[in-house]
Amino acid sequence: MATNLSREDELRGILSDVARKRFTNSRQVNPVSNLFLTTKYAVENQYISGAVIDESFSSTLAEINFKNAVLTDRGRSKLAQLLTQSAKEN
Repeated sequence: MATNLSREDELRGILSDVARKRFTNSRQVNPVSNLFLTTKYAVENQYISGAVIDESFSSTLAEINFKNAVLTDRGRSKLAQLLTQSAKEN
């Protein structure tokens, strides 16, 4: 069973994975999933550049491609903030 993370937890995971180049191919995802919505949020807020988001992939799926994605300066700053916050909570 899938568990939805908070937006901040999801964002921390996405930014960390992009920073570590963990995405080598595209992903097909539900366009109303937390993963998709948080990815879209990260791109719109200029935390990530080079990501490709295709909402027209199919009627029930969207596609996210992080292959050429990198963190922007703003993204690196946000990731550092989220990691610090997470460390304080644990």
